[in-house]
Amino acid sequence: MRKIAVFVFSLIFLTGCAKQVKTAEQLLDEGMMAVKEKDYGDAVIKLKEALSKDLPPSKKEIASFALAESCFNKGDYVEAAVQYREFLTLYPASKYAKEALYKLGICYMKMIKGPQWDQQFTYKAIDVFTQFLAKYPDDKLSSKISELLKTCRKVLAEHEIYIGQTYDVLKKFTASANRYRNVINVYNDVEPEDKLLYLLGRARFYTYIQANEEIENLQEQLEIEKERFAEAKTDDEKRVFKNRISLILSDIEKWRKEEESGREEGKKLLKELIDKYPDSPYAKKAKEILQGKVILDKVEIENPIKKSFWKRFFETI
Repeated sequence: MRKIAVFVFSLIFLTGCAKQVKTAEQLLDEGMMAVKEKDYGDAVIKLKEALSKDLPPSKKEIASFALAESCFNKGDYVEAAVQYREFLTLYPASKYAKEALYKLGICYMKMIKGPQWDQQFTYKAIDVFTQFLAKYPDDKLSSKISELLKTCRKVLAEHEIYIGQTYDVLKKFTASANRYRNVINVYNDVEPEDKLLYLLGRARFYTYIQANEEIENLQEQLEIEKERFAEAKTDDEKRVFKNRISLILSDIEKWRKEEESGREEGKKLLKELIDKYPDSPYAKKAKEILQGKVILDKVEIENPIKKSFWKRFFETI
C-alpha cells in the first residue's frame, strides 16, 4: 500500500514538473513583458532561453533584437555589443537594423576609457558610425552621429597628444613632433590651432636637446670604432671598422642638420603662434621658449567622454 502511494505521489510530481516546462513562445511573451516592465535582467534570462528553443524565424528576429536592447538598457554594453553584432549578421535587412547599428556604435563608445588608454573601441565606434552615415545619410540621427564621430576623433587626437608628451618627457622630440604633425594633418578640426602650434613648435625647437645627446653618444661610439680600426690586423677587419666609422659620421651629420632644421622650424611655428594668438596662454610660453627657457610641462589631456557627456547624451536620445 505504501509503495503504491509513493508511486502515485511520484507520478503526480513528475506530471506537475512536465506541465511547468514552457514553450519558446511562452518564454518570449514573458521576456517581452519583462521588457515592458523595464525588468531587463529578467528579460535577458527569458529571451535567451526562448532563443535556445524553436522559435519561428519572424519571432526569432524580434527576440534577438529585444535581447540586445535589454542588455543595452541594463547597462551591459559588452554583451549588448555582442548581441547587436549577431543580430546585424543574421538580419541585415531587418527594420530594426538601423537602430541596432546605431546602438552598436554607442556600445563601443561606452567601452572607451579615455585618451590615455588603448583605442580599439574608439576605432570600432568610428567604423560603425561611418557605416551608419553611409547607409542612412538622410536619417534624423545623422547629425547626432556626426557629433559622436567628432567626439571619437577628439579622443584619438588627445591620445596622440598624450603619447607625444610622453616622448617630450623622454626628450625624444623627433618622435613627439611626428605625433603632433599627425594631429595637425588628421584631427585639426577637433583641436585648437594655438595648442597644436605650441606643441609642434616646442618639439621642433627643442630638437637640439635630443640632437646633442645623440651626437654625444655617436662620438663616444666613433672613438671606440677608431680604436678598433687602429688595432685591426687584417684588411677585412679594417674594412668593417672603416664602414662603421663612415656610418657613424653620416649619422652625426644627419643629427646636426636635424638640430638646425628643427630649431628653425620651431622658431617659425612659435612666432606664428605669438602673431596669430597673442592672448593665448600658449603664446606666453612660446615667448619664454624663444628666450631660451626649457619648458616641458604637460598640456592637460582632455577626456571628452565623461559622465557629464553621457548625461547630456541620454537626455537627448
